This record gives sequence, C-alpha cells and structure tokens, in this order.
Amino acid sequence: MDVRLGADGDIEEWLATDEQLERPVLIRFPGPDADADRIAQFLAPVRAAAATSHPHVQTIYMAEEIGGSAFAVAEWDGAVTIGDRLRAGETLPVSEYLPNASGVAAGLAAFHENRGIHGAIDPSAIHFSAAHPARLAGFGRRPVTTTATGDTAALAAALRTAITGTSNPAVRPSHVAEGIPSSVDDALTAAERGTLDAAGLADALSVSSLHREPTNDGRWSLKPLVIFLIVAAAVVILSVVGFSIDVDPDSPFLYPASPSEQESDTPIAPAADTESGEQPVVPSTASSYDPFGDGVENDELVSAVVDGDRFSAWETEPYPGPLGDTKAGVGIVLEAVNPIGAIEITGTPGTRFAIAWNLTLTDDPDSWEQIGAGQLLTGTTHLDVARRESGFWLLWLTSLPLRADGSYGTSIAEIRLLP
Repeated sequence: MDVRLGADGDIEEWLATDEQLERPVLIRFPGPDADADRIAQFLAPVRAAAATSHPHVQTIYMAEEIGGSAFAVAEWDGAVTIGDRLRAGETLPVSEYLPNASGVAAGLAAFHENRGIHGAIDPSAIHFSAAHPARLAGFGRRPVTTTATGDTAALAAALRTAITGTSNPAVRPSHVAEGIPSSVDDALTAAERGTLDAAGLADALSVSSLHREPTNDGRWSLKPLVIFLIVAAAVVILSVVGFSIDVDPDSPFLYPASPSEQESDTPIAPAADTESGEQPVVPSTASSYDPFGDGVENDELVSAVVDGDRFSAWETEPYPGPLGDTKAGVGIVLEAVNPIGAIEITGTPGTRFAIAWNLTLTDDPDSWEQIGAGQLLTGTTHLDVARRESGFWLLWLTSLPLRADGSYGTSIAEIRLLP
C-alpha cells in the first residue's frame, strides 16, 4: 500500500497500486478494533456492491476476509465526493444534477436487487470527479439504517443537499436552482418519506430531466476553487442569468442578524426596463449596516446597490480571515416607499446571506422578523417574500467568499425590491 488517505468512520482507506494492471486502487478495511460482527457487517454490502455492475456504482474488484479482519479493493475514481464539493461552497449545477441524481438512484436500485443494504448514505458517500459520473460509494460503513427504504430516504436527502447546499428540508431544490422543476421536489420528498423506492426515484428524476425547462446556467467547474476565485474577482461583469431562490417566509432563519440603526441615503428609483421585461422597481433607500464593527462599511458606495446599474457595486471591507472570525455579520438596510413582494440580489457567488424585516430600525436582533437565508449563486438571486406595507429590509451577510488576493469579501451590485 502506498499512501494512507485517512479514515471513513472506523474504516481505514489507503491509495495503492495494482502492480499487475498498473492502475491505482482504493483499499478499505475495518480498524483493528473490529470484531467478527463488524467484519460481517463490513463485508455484506461490499460483496453486494461487487456483484453490481452499474455506471453509477463504484466498482469493487475484490473483497476477502483474512486473519480475523477483511478488506476490499475498489476502483480509484479520484475520491472527490459531493460532501467535499459542499464543504468547498460548491453545489451541483443544474446541467449535471438531474442526470447524475437519477443515475445514482438507479445504481442504488441495482444494488438493492443484489440484496445489498448500504446503511450509511450521505453526501460523502457519492463520488463525483472529472473523469467519472457520480457514483455511489462508501460501502461497508457502520450502518445507521438497515432497510432499502432507509437507504432510499438517505439518498434523497443527500441529493437534496447536493443542489440546495443545506441539510434543511424546508429548502426545496426548485427554490434554489433555476431549471429544477417542482417534480424533483416531490420525488425527493416522497423518497424521504418512504413512499418511493430507489427505482421509482430514478424514474421520477429521469422524467424530470427530460422535461425540465431550458436554463442557461454555467456548467460546474471541474476545478471549483480556481474558478471560484476568478468569478469572485470578476463579479462586476456577471450577467443577470443563473439561479433563483424562492424562500418561504416561515422557513428557518439560518443566520440571525443583530441590526443597528443607520442613516438612509437619498432615494433612488431605477426606471423599469421595458425592453428586457424586467418588473418596475419599488424605490428604496439603502445604508450600510455594521452593528458589530465601527458602524461604517464603505458607506460612500452603498447607493450603488439601488442605482439600477449592475456595473457599479458596494463592497465590504477586506477581511483577513473568514467573516465569522471577526464578527457575526455585516450588511445593508433598505427602506421601501411602497409594499414589496420580492427581492432580487446580484452579487458575488458564494456569499451566504439572510433576509430579515422589521417595522422600525432597532438594535435588538430578536425584534426583526426572520424571513429566510441562502447563498448567492451566479447571476441574480430571486426571493419571494410575504408583502409588508412598510418597514425596513435587512440583507445580512454571514459568510464571505475568498478573494484572489487572499482576503475575504463580497460585492453587491444590485438589490431590486419588486412589488
């Protein structure tokens, strides 16, 4: 064996070379404390996977019990998992999500046909690299479920997280990614509730893939961190296409704010773009919001977010480390002169944010009504909100992407309040 990769729970993982065929392989075996029951528990799903030939199931070359322990030799597919992608701030792009989601579900169905129970499916059990389609892996983990229904529910939850970027079940895929039909939400929900098996889930996702609305979102980069930095540096020239989020007013507020009062700027009322079909914008005032800092955050730039020009932008100050290391958040407060029903935000992809509302400006964070939270993706993010007759809206930034110069920060080019 060549290189120890680490551990997957109580399973050791090593990268080795098949000298006979001159190919890299992944070797997995239970740790030294594994007893006979754990060895049998490890081998059962591994052997079922070895008997399953499917493009969306990791290939197992061999599995043996030896000297009171056991091991499995699997293909080396780069070992980049959906969990790794999510930790890097990357969700799956729509163009690649549906084919791979339906494929992995079909692979799980084939695995179940061989009497296999995975028992521990989560985003880190789905491998997805440049050279291969998404593949179900992680066989032999210590199980948390012992039924095929439990497997399918766990896979549906992992697939939901892969597109939404959150484990919160209230955030539905069609609310986050433009081009994902609501039928995907329904299929994943049914599978999570145990009313749809893996084969049924695969069929439902496959049909959704064939009938999804066209979208011009970009493909997910094969080098996400490099492309992420390029996109962050070029945010001021981002197009206004991409993804959208519809946030339920009752959805959990993931990143609570601690607002404080700031003075408003002169109202700016961008004209409606009748040629492009954009809705007229509700005039609003904007002010920077820095309750946990010095009270200012590039105040001279804040009017750019309501000037109707996506080539001008407000920027946060550069932070030497992740925002959470310095303070809980920073943001922008807007006051609309008329009721609104939606908010559109154009800004740096990877920025995590929350939306809150309050009738008056206040320093008490608990007095703000919690509306929703999400992450800015490429283009313009759209959020439907329950109409309010008046009051203040807070865009609260809770996590800032890494910039090319090594600092952390974001740019907000435009915030459109819509009737």
